[in-house]
Amino acid sequence: MVIEFAKRLRTLMIRERQAIKSSNTLSEWISTGLLALSHRMLFEPSTLALFGEVDPLSIEYDFDLFDSKIHYLTALLPLWVYSIFFRRVLQVRSRLNNSWLKKRHPPRESDFVRGRAIFILDHPESFSDVQYGGNQTAMLWGSLGNSIPAVFWCLLYILRDAKAVESIRQEINQYLPAFSLDDDDDSAVVEQWTLDQLASCINLDSAVNETLRLIATPMVMRKCKEKTDLSLKDGRILHLEPNDAIALFPAVVHGDPDIFPNPDKFIFDRFVQKSADSVPSFLPFGNGKNICPGRFFIRNEIKICVAIILQHLELKFVDIKTVPKQKPHRVGVGVAPPSEDITIMYRYKL
Repeated sequence: MVIEFAKRLRTLMIRERQAIKSSNTLSEWISTGLLALSHRMLFEPSTLALFGEVDPLSIEYDFDLFDSKIHYLTALLPLWVYSIFFRRVLQVRSRLNNSWLKKRHPPRESDFVRGRAIFILDHPESFSDVQYGGNQTAMLWGSLGNSIPAVFWCLLYILRDAKAVESIRQEINQYLPAFSLDDDDDSAVVEQWTLDQLASCINLDSAVNETLRLIATPMVMRKCKEKTDLSLKDGRILHLEPNDAIALFPAVVHGDPDIFPNPDKFIFDRFVQKSADSVPSFLPFGNGKNICPGRFFIRNEIKICVAIILQHLELKFVDIKTVPKQKPHRVGVGVAPPSEDITIMYRYKL
């Protein structure tokens, strides 16, 4: 699935580069938003890699609107509130759900998605068409809703650090063979972008984890089964009763200077000497039953996207003095998008 994503991203970049080349503007800088670029480089390739030969562009508008309101849907408000105040969002969700019913098993569908779909479709007594479509829509949002802003933040932090760019580009060139965007027959080179090769890019891996430390804001929910006293660091004691719910917010620990020195600073090689998975306090994907099931694919997808962009594009900021804040209403859902996009200039390398 990871290699399939790399192939799909290469195809998209070939198409875009050829369009620019045909207009004789290949050497000219293109102005765009960094979040817009991240969306473009992820949405179509990721959707095709997971769901197979579907038409991503036909659902992109609905996905964008659905994504912009996802925090309301996860708030679990009373049904009457949704029916009155969020009618348009419900209509968009319904269209997305119905779009999956047109072709149940598209060609080149990933084994992961196919396995889940087969289980649901083989048990019609337990799952309706609406539930099948809802599962597919949830998979779509789960694969993109956090990874698109994550790529934005990764590129933002990496590009602002010249040493990070140099170190990461060196290991990309060493471990991830460069492929051509002119030669269609060069696609076999992408097959060499294996998980082992990605794992060898320790600075890239560390930079992605460091970015997640700074910007990931998942909520870890727990329900109390019996009376429990929870002692807090400031000396207070919370008395919890059975069925009380408690939300743990790992981002607080991610900013603890006793665990992560200089917590507000992006240190791209912070996780080089110590694997992120070996740090108990590092929980960008949640924990326990709440942990993101697609975390391995998403992390590798982010690394591939960043690597290919750095390998084939020249990028520069127009004007950036401060890092934008995250959208406050998305904090707690996963990786919040920025409150505003950052204008960049890019062009394909000749």
